Amino acid sequence: MSPETLQSFGILAIALGFVLIGLGGFSTYQASQQLQHTAELKQAEQSGEINQQIMALQLKNQQLQYEELLRKTAEQSAPAASPPATAYYYRPPSPPPPPTYASPPPVAEGPPETEEQAPPPTASSEETPSAGETTERLDEMEPPDGTDWREPDSLTPEMPMRYLSVHQQHVIADTLRAHGRHVVAIESSYADPVSKEFAQELAAAFTEADWVVTGITEHRGLPLAPGVTVSAASFPPQPETRAVYEALLSAGIAVTQQLDPKQHNSETVLMVGAPL
Repeated sequence: MSPETLQSFGILAIALGFVLIGLGGFSTYQASQQLQHTAELKQAEQSGEINQQIMALQLKNQQLQYEELLRKTAEQSAPAASPPATAYYYRPPSPPPPPTYASPPPVAEGPPETEEQAPPPTASSEETPSAGETTERLDEMEPPDGTDWREPDSLTPEMPMRYLSVHQQHVIADTLRAHGRHVVAIESSYADPVSKEFAQELAAAFTEADWVVTGITEHRGLPLAPGVTVSAASFPPQPETRAVYEALLSAGIAVTQQLDPKQHNSETVLMVGAPL
């Protein structure tokens, strides 16, 4: 084999070695890029989970602060408990002894008296009504026809509702009326007639306080918890939202609160479950 041929083979072998070295370096570069991309994806996933956990903790912290604020407000507005009254017993004095009476002296009997019989009443002796006078009893008379007379509301006795007493209705209405006129939305449990009737009674108390109830809708979601839940959109809540919580708490109704950022900031929602 000639030297020229050997030299050609040597050059070819060197070129092939350079090609193999380039391919190896390219493969190493591709592998490092793939590993770096995978690490970035894992880091992004971990960062997203950490952000979600931080947001959940912040939301829970806001809800705890909201509950603490409402509890302090309810304690401040609740009347102070009066000390138990001391019972005093009064014993009346003994009655005086009965008086003693002496028997009267005897009276001489006279001639027997004859009873005079009164003459029987005649038609002329009976009282006759004068002109324009009526003999009909006033309590049996009915109001004249064609008048707008009606029995006053003060004479009609108040009847308790099925789930709210008369006292609870007045407490809710008086507490809400002191905060002015506002708007509230009420939701009842889906396909639950008891929850809907309870929500209607609460709506009647709100209407008595001159509040505007936008309507009673059925909650489309998980079943509502028993009792009443006041839902707010932000922390701290709006004054009318706190007024609703105080009114229900003062009336002795089991009430809780929740924070729902999906609501409008000025919206107060009352979610009514089965009464406790």
